[in-house]
Amino acid sequence: MMGGRPLSAQSTATRLSQVRAGLGLVQLFAPGLAGRQLMGQPFERHARIVVRTLGIRQLAQAVVTVAAPDTVVLSLGVGVDAAHAATMLALALFSRRWRRAALVDAVIAATLASMGAAAARAAPRARRPHPGRFPFVRPAA
Repeated sequence: MMGGRPLSAQSTATRLSQVRAGLGLVQLFAPGLAGRQLMGQPFERHARIVVRTLGIRQLAQAVVTVAAPDTVVLSLGVGVDAAHAATMLALALFSRRWRRAALVDAVIAATLASMGAAAARAAPRARRPHPGRFPFVRPAA
């Protein structure tokens, strides 16, 4: 709810995409920022490449979510974010060096997954394509 009124499904998905796009832009164009904030020093080259790659993924996911904000797309996004959170928790468990950055990233990914789940619950169900439009898609019996 914003300002006492519930957000529409479209508005929830749009806000999620805006947050995701903002994160992706920062990751893509300022990957060292997180390193300085979390570790007190910039990330080395390979870590900046990984952060930039994650930024590209966030931007792509934001674009797909804006293009088709239905339950299927949003639910797939929740799965991607949950998997990312799980891998960051595993990294935090096994790497003392990257623990702080991985835990922060896991919290961000879990937050995006939570936002995505809320948006998916409010979103319209995906429309099935007309059976004649896509010959490789068979209508459900």
